[in-house]
Amino acid sequence: MGKGAEAFKLVGIAALWLLMGRVLPDLLWRALPDLILDSLSLPAYSMLCQVATTFVGLGATRLAFARPGEAIGANKPSGWQLALAAVVAPAMFVVASFVAIKIAEPYLVAELAREGPGASRRNAGAFGRAVTEAPLLVTLVWGAVLAAIAEELAFRGALFGAIEKSVLALLARNEAPSGRSRAKVLSGILAVVLTAAAFGAMHADMKGSVAIVRVASATCLGLACGSARFVTGTVFVPMMLHFGYNSVSLGLGRGLFRGDSDPLLSVVPNRLLALAALGVFLTVAIAVARRASRGKE
Repeated sequence: MGKGAEAFKLVGIAALWLLMGRVLPDLLWRALPDLILDSLSLPAYSMLCQVATTFVGLGATRLAFARPGEAIGANKPSGWQLALAAVVAPAMFVVASFVAIKIAEPYLVAELAREGPGASRRNAGAFGRAVTEAPLLVTLVWGAVLAAIAEELAFRGALFGAIEKSVLALLARNEAPSGRSRAKVLSGILAVVLTAAAFGAMHADMKGSVAIVRVASATCLGLACGSARFVTGTVFVPMMLHFGYNSVSLGLGRGLFRGDSDPLLSVVPNRLLALAALGVFLTVAIAVARRASRGKE
């Protein structure tokens, strides 16, 4: 299969996948009987939509490609790559949260003055209540496990591959063989940036300043996950990073990092800051150990 044909197929699959993620919740809401809808909580309904969308996306990929896993970057990761993604996730969350809060800070202050305390909580709506009030195991499966799998397969799998292969196919027409590595880097950078922008836009589903925080933090996460996809060549590493990030976010929403001391960094609890620092230390340690083992080979 030529690069152009492969890119064309991936563009179609990515478009179908993202469209399904956008319209399926509304379609199911209209199609399912009230008796079923009344029995489903928001997390349960969201999980149903996540599974159905992923099933359609993977099914389309399987029909279009002889090697569907390779097409969407579902290549086997190494253990150390997964370990790095897991331990760096808390630090990534701290950085993304700090950036998002700083971007939204003027709007947060104005909103507080205009609407009083609790405005952000009200703007988070049913989603915010479900995150903090649903059973912990249900929330973890919905907000961390399934979200990481479904969203990474769509964004850093199908969409990333579609952008990367499309750019490579366009550049291949004019690039000399010596410029192929440069084309690979350029296509990867564009895929990282564009998938992060699309990922951030997908999270623009709330009102007020909390929407700004949500979009900004999601975009930061998208940049990190896209970079992980580009560097490692597998979607499973950003999936692990996404899972760790969302787990920390859920823990924060549940008050698991709450302490008595004043935060040293903005609104980040000191216990979370300590966890992030430990993650950075472990990241450096893993990288050093990996380099040392390479030197012995």
